[in-house]
Amino acid sequence: VFPRLKQRGVLRRYQTTTLKVRQYFTGNVISNAAVGLLALVMMYTAAVLFFDLNMRGSYFNLAFVVLLGTIMLFGIGLALGGWAKNENQAAPLSQLVTLPMMFLSGVFFPTFLMPELLQSITKFIPLTPVIDSVRLVITENASLVDLAPQLAVMTAWTVVIYIIAFKVFRWE
Repeated sequence: VFPRLKQRGVLRRYQTTTLKVRQYFTGNVISNAAVGLLALVMMYTAAVLFFDLNMRGSYFNLAFVVLLGTIMLFGIGLALGGWAKNENQAAPLSQLVTLPMMFLSGVFFPTFLMPELLQSITKFIPLTPVIDSVRLVITENASLVDLAPQLAVMTAWTVVIYIIAFKVFRWE
């Protein structure tokens, strides 16, 4: 979205207002977090209705993990979109980041099936603690205290990602 807004001059117009980058980011993060929670509700409803999901954990814990994960992952999009000059540059760059992250984080198959070298690398990928936390909440009734290591990693990644996003963001 950001590269398209840059090309159309929308971000340049925002720059002429009193809007600050952090305010712009905050508004985008809040709206995308709301969309993330709505998507969670829809997917959970479909899983219960069509796949007979039997969730063992707390809805609050699941919503908290999804919310933090959405905020963290949206930061990656902000950083990539803020840095890219146009859509032609942003699309392959985002694919270059997201596809390996999905394959190595356990989205498609469990990380314990990977070679040991890859298993050690997966611990440092931002999506891994999100996937692990969601699985632990749904299947093992994990509390937020049980998820402290994953939440700490997600929080650290969130801070790092948003620092990068602020540094590379350009209005034009």
